[in-house]
Amino acid sequence: MAINQTSSSGLDGATRPAVTGQLQKLMIASARMTEQQEGNLTNIFLNDPLPQGMGPSYNSPKFGILNAFSLSQGIDMTQQQALTATGVAVTPGEVGVQVVLTRKSMAQWSEPVAIRAGKIMRQAMDRKKDTDISGLFAGFSRVTGSATTVPSIGTITASIALLGSGPNVPATGVAQAAGLGYDVAMGPYLAVITPVSAHYFARGVMGGPSTTASVTVASTGVQGGMQQDVSKGGYRVIRELGGATVYVNPNLAKIASNDESDSFVGEKEAIVFVPMNYDGTNGIDIEIDKSLRAEEINYVEDYGFAELDDSKGILLKLNNAPPTS
Repeated sequence: MAINQTSSSGLDGATRPAVTGQLQKLMIASARMTEQQEGNLTNIFLNDPLPQGMGPSYNSPKFGILNAFSLSQGIDMTQQQALTATGVAVTPGEVGVQVVLTRKSMAQWSEPVAIRAGKIMRQAMDRKKDTDISGLFAGFSRVTGSATTVPSIGTITASIALLGSGPNVPATGVAQAAGLGYDVAMGPYLAVITPVSAHYFARGVMGGPSTTASVTVASTGVQGGMQQDVSKGGYRVIRELGGATVYVNPNLAKIASNDESDSFVGEKEAIVFVPMNYDGTNGIDIEIDKSLRAEEINYVEDYGFAELDDSKGILLKLNNAPPTS
């Protein structure tokens, strides 16, 4: 449940001289080869690349439902039905990170600093992808929790219960006909939450007060080995909770007025990430500006993203007030 940590490394490190061209190669290689962390959303949801020569857009059909009917012997079956389909279209677009390096500054760099600079470029791209994909969470039609919901195991299991029941669960006190359990999400399930939410989950597991900085409710702990694991490793050891694999991501947004954070519970097929592959894509190019006496390092990827199936995901709203205990 590692987190994509980002920070400013500074310009410390070894001071031995290095050739500028070699520093560029180290920086570019570091940007290309830095592995995405487990919490990055492109690793969690469906990846379906758009190959070269297949046009500018990705299309995925979703078929409607069919119904079965009771028949009478010797009587023609007349319940004709059409199999309909709706399409999801994704058109990838370019996303880039540009760094301008003066020749004088590069002459003062060491190899470790060049490697760290490349990693920072890759982390910037990863944060952009996380921002794009997590922005889709609010678009799911079904919602559990609210701005006053304290993270607990019940918030996850409630979401999974709705996913496993299909999209036709009626409101309290409203009748439901039999046979409406279609578009059921059977799992496996995943949950995407913030580090703050994970802290409150962990505190609840330990039997601590089920509160945030702005909400207080009753709490009971979870007995057994999970308590021991959390007491040693904190929220980072929470891998499976309430029937879902938990991923922690620090790039989810929080609303200032009520500390609400939009999280997610569902299947990986709820969202699709579409990288576009063609000659020169995901490239890192160098452009020399002689009058500026500098070089531009341009890192560009081409991708798209979209909600693929509304029945496979639920928006989980949680109170995400910063913890103090």
